[in-house]
Order: sequence, then structure tokens, then C-alpha cells
Amino acid sequence: MNWRRSLCLPFLFIVLLSWTVSTGSAATTGINWGPWPQGDAPKTVGIKLVHNLLARKKFAMAHGFSYMESCAGYAAARFTGSIGDKRLLHAVVKRYAVVLTRRGRKYIPPPVNVDNSVFGVLPLEIYQQTGRRPYLKLGMRFANAQWNRPIAGGLSPETNYYLDGAYKLAAVQIHAWQITHQKRYARRAVRELLLFIKDFQQPDGLFFHGIKAHVYWGRGDGWMASALTEAVTGLPPGIPGYAKILASYKAMMAGLLKYQAGDGMWRQVVNDPKAWEESSCTGMFTFALATGVNHGWLHGEKYRRAVKNGWVALCRHLDKKYNVRDVCILTEHANNWAYYLSRPRQTGNLHGQFSMMWAARELCR
Repeated sequence: MNWRRSLCLPFLFIVLLSWTVSTGSAATTGINWGPWPQGDAPKTVGIKLVHNLLARKKFAMAHGFSYMESCAGYAAARFTGSIGDKRLLHAVVKRYAVVLTRRGRKYIPPPVNVDNSVFGVLPLEIYQQTGRRPYLKLGMRFANAQWNRPIAGGLSPETNYYLDGAYKLAAVQIHAWQITHQKRYARRAVRELLLFIKDFQQPDGLFFHGIKAHVYWGRGDGWMASALTEAVTGLPPGIPGYAKILASYKAMMAGLLKYQAGDGMWRQVVNDPKAWEESSCTGMFTFALATGVNHGWLHGEKYRRAVKNGWVALCRHLDKKYNVRDVCILTEHANNWAYYLSRPRQTGNLHGQFSMMWAARELCR
């Protein structure tokens, strides 16, 4: 009897240790957000947004995927994988499987600038979800091309000093790091983000749209919030520069709280209370804030309330086909508030679709 007991004790210890590790992980990543208004549950809405993407006409672009399609596909693959919906994930992968065929090469954008090279996040995410190595090879081609001929300071030649460029460079490199664990990819992302933090972040935590564009453009700040979020969740905490990125992220999240409108939205010019409410930045900010709450970096009811209000407000900006309304069109640098306030808005623009999928995925943890 004693010998049986001695064999069972190590086994029991392993079981208990495994349970402790798994429950500890769950406790540090993801909270219970409580009830949502009818029809607003993030999983339900996220699935509808994925179906909206799948129903769209495929890839009419003359020179390959637009960055919006790349980011939308990435968002859909990530969301469906995170909720464990294998059938819907398969449908997403099927939409983009053409890139592995000879016929589909025309849809792969040449990796010559950030708008094109962010395509890399799509095959890298599909690889992470499916383990299919052709996607890994394709995605790594884009990650490596971003630093094919580095410029001064070890920066990418694609560095363009637009806030969306910070995301499009960092996200691909962070994915490459997560897959390969080769630190050069993590160091590249850090260098790019520290450049933008130094040159664009202001004392209140928000970012100017450009060196000479001293305006808090909503989606510009949304891109930066998303880039910082990808970094603090995806980079190794011990890498030099991580602490500065985390501090920048926290400062930005705190700065966003005072500019959220009463209904939960953020605005086309973030700090202008008269500016129109814009959906893509609201999706990005909700994603970034929800991530901080889930990981325990942002404490207090004020952050939780900002996330819930942001998500519910976004749901009020959906039409019956789950197209997101009030999304700003493409916008260049300008040191002129009137330029930003007069930008047209669209319904169903992919910036709004993928940013809301990012938020849905984080709220489903």
C-alpha cells in the first residue's frame, strides 16, 4: 500500500502544479466584463463582423492587397482563432489561400513600403493559427524585407514618420519575434517605437499626427495606441526599451480617458469637443484600453467603464449588415484643424471593421 501511495504523490503534485499554472494564467489575462446590452456581446458582434468581411468582393486592387485588407484578414484570423471557432477560421483562411497559388501571386503586394509590407501579419497570423509552413515562409519574407537595407540608427528604410507606419512596422516584427524567438526582430520593433515616442508623444500622453502636423488626429493616435499595445503584449519584457514603451502606453491610456465623449466615442480630433465622433479610432482605443485592463496594467473602475462605454457606443454605429458607420477616409499630414474636421466619413470602410474586430477579440478573453 505504501509503495502505491509513493507513486501517486508525485503524480498528484504534477496535476496540482498544472492546475495552479493554468488558473494563474487565466487570472492574469482576461476579466469578466459583466453583462452587455442585448445584441452587443463582443463574441456575437465579432462573428458578424467576420461574416461581413467574408461576404465582400475579393481583392479588386490593381497592385495586390491594400493594407486595409491585410489588417482585416489578420483581425478576422486572430479573432476566430481566439474564440475557438474552427469552422469560421477555416473560412477566413480559405479567403486568403489564393496567395499560395501561382494565380494568386498578383494579390501579394511588393514589400517596398509600410502599406505593402504590413501584409506580412496576415500569413504570419494564419501560420500561428494553423501551423501551415507556407504561410510562415511568406510572412517571414515580408518581415525580413522591412529591414533589407537598414538606415541610420538601425531603422527600417520604410520608416515614414506617419503614426500608422509605427504600427505597420512593429506589428510584423513582433509576429516574427513571437514565432522565431530571434531577438533581432524584437529589437527592430523597439527601435521604431522609441523613435515615435521621442518625436511625437506629448506631455498629456497623446501623439501629434506628424512632425509639423500638431494635431491629435483620431485614427493616427489609434494606430499608435494599437502599436504600443501589440508591443507591450508581444515583446519580451526584459528587452532594453520595453519599460519605456510600457510607460508610454500607460501615459497614452491615461490621456485618452479625459477625451472620451459622454456616449463612449472618441472624436476625429481627439481633444476637440466639437469634432465629429469617429469609429475607427474608437475601436482602436477600446482595443488598447481593454488589453491594459485584461493584463492588469490599467487599474480602476474608470478604465473598465471607458472600455465598456466605448464598445457599446461602437455597437450603436453598426448598420444592419454590420458595416461600421462614421469612419474617416485616408488622411495626410496637415497642421490645420479644419482639414481634419472636414474629412469625409464612410460606412463599411475597413479601418472601422478591423479595429472593431481587434476590440472584440480582446473583450472575448
